[in-house]
Amino acid sequence: MDYYFNLRLERNKRIILESKSKGVFAVEVFSKMGFGANFIWLLEILEYCDIEGIQPYVIVTNPSKRIGSKSFSELIQLKKGGEKLFFLRYAAMRSFKDLGLSRTWDYNSRLNLDRANYLVKKYLEIDTGVIEFVQNYITDHFKTNRIIGVHYRGTDKTSEAPAVSYEQVKEIMHTKLLNDSENTQFFLASDDYNFIDYMTAHFGNEYILTRSVNRSKNGKPIHITSKNLREINREALIDCLILSECNKLIKTASILSGCSVIFNPNLEVEMLNEPYANYRFFPEKFFVKSKLL
Repeated sequence: MDYYFNLRLERNKRIILESKSKGVFAVEVFSKMGFGANFIWLLEILEYCDIEGIQPYVIVTNPSKRIGSKSFSELIQLKKGGEKLFFLRYAAMRSFKDLGLSRTWDYNSRLNLDRANYLVKKYLEIDTGVIEFVQNYITDHFKTNRIIGVHYRGTDKTSEAPAVSYEQVKEIMHTKLLNDSENTQFFLASDDYNFIDYMTAHFGNEYILTRSVNRSKNGKPIHITSKNLREINREALIDCLILSECNKLIKTASILSGCSVIFNPNLEVEMLNEPYANYRFFPEKFFVKSKLL
């Protein structure tokens, strides 16, 4: 394994050195991670390029053979460099150590929400179909003065943060309704089908807004189990953008809803569980109460 890693590292170093001499940085990211984690990796690469004054060319590819393996880069495109160019040599990245770069620009210590928002505005374009869908959804469904976004991560996070029960979230939502029930609605986003079903049954459609999307019914992450990555990435991006347009965000530990605040750094956030100390990465580290970073 070390032999092949060293070969890849040396190849990447040569490619990066050659590319930087031309003022560009070309990398193909091979990742099986979820939408939010891929988005943060992209921001870290953009941060590096912005500091170095070079043009990024980045493609994110899921190494599986599932439908839409390149869909992340189709939905979130670079304003320049969004398509893989045949005349550029691309470094192959499975983790940042593959690139052999200095860690002094590490996003976890350098990036903040305003800086990330700056990178998004400078370098990225969101798929126009997604933007249109989000705008139409908000126009058609946001009918009250106070829309509270609720994001509940129901799968594969218990190793990174304490679990939050449905009942805990329900009680918090009840408290919000007591303050102004006539003008409050909740937009629910979750990978957990049972969470959506539970909250809708309890509060009713009068107070609950949600979307009909593919969700996990067995506790297994859909970004791993689904055969259609294009669908999963698109729905994740839509939820992320809708949450960013809410008046407030109530969330469990999840990079996906953390990315909503990157799109809207002024969004008020209430975090229901804090990631364990060794999982307090950007942007989640900015939402914890204890600040034990």
